[in-house]
Amino acid sequence: MRSLIDISTPVGVWLTEELSLVSDVLFEHLINKHPDVNTLCHELATYKGKMLRPSLLLLSWRVLNPDTETPQSVRVAAGVVELIHLATLVHDDVLDEADLRRGARTINSLRGNEAAVMLGDYLLSSAFLLCSTIKNPDLNLLLGGVTNTLCAGEVVQLSNRNNMDLTQEQYFQIIRDKTASLIAASCEMGGVLGGGGEVQIRVLREFGEKAGTAFQIKDDLLDLLEEESLVGKPVGRDVEKGKLTLPVIVFLQENPDKKSVLLDAMVYGNTKTLREILHGAGSVQVAIECVNELVTSAVGGVVGEFEGPAVAQMCVMVEGLHTD
Repeated sequence: MRSLIDISTPVGVWLTEELSLVSDVLFEHLINKHPDVNTLCHELATYKGKMLRPSLLLLSWRVLNPDTETPQSVRVAAGVVELIHLATLVHDDVLDEADLRRGARTINSLRGNEAAVMLGDYLLSSAFLLCSTIKNPDLNLLLGGVTNTLCAGEVVQLSNRNNMDLTQEQYFQIIRDKTASLIAASCEMGGVLGGGGEVQIRVLREFGEKAGTAFQIKDDLLDLLEEESLVGKPVGRDVEKGKLTLPVIVFLQENPDKKSVLLDAMVYGNTKTLREILHGAGSVQVAIECVNELVTSAVGGVVGEFEGPAVAQMCVMVEGLHTD
């Protein structure tokens, strides 16, 4: 995303301050009686990114409560979704054998896979423990469902490595499950905590799902097209791991006779050849247009239901996904 928070606006200032408080909640909750656990958790500082999920949860609450002081339960919920997200990042780095995350060494490269897996598990259990302090069973059920969904999405993706027959429908289901589900749940939780009605909560959830889907397609494109120094993490991992992304699927649907050519490029990690083939066929452009359509639809849906500076800030964040 090119821009996440517009700090020139009052709501941008509010969001920046709230995210700082959310970080305090999160890291205070992770403090453990065992020094070894605290040392490992300290390494998470390099994993902290733009905090998209807690931002959307806070803003979804703010849309419904523009003039109300933020209750601690909302900050806690924002910390919960960030903990779940951090857990998925730590586990993903193990699965992808990644050495870098946001330009810094990953937990698995520093401490080994065993420590990284256990840290990811600790973060997940910490998330549910923290969520229970809100004392809202509906939120626990919501998070239980979404965590189950995103884990299942990862399993399905693993099961389809080098599956050259993967369809667009299957691909979209995988990324909705493993990425968009948590972003959608973040928006939904903000709506629930904000006292929204059924329609309002549904609109917020759909906004998050479309934004999350666009986010993952964009991330897949960056992995295929960008340089490591620009992305801050190793690129070309999808190719190395046999993960079919949207440009590849589009190309294969239109050129089924080229299946062996693309499979060879993926098996041997020949990202340069793959880029040239997909660019030349216009498959990359199809994926770019899909991202832009999802962003436009997400923004249009939420603007059609809500108004005010919090909605404007949500739109700024998601419009940063627009791709030229």
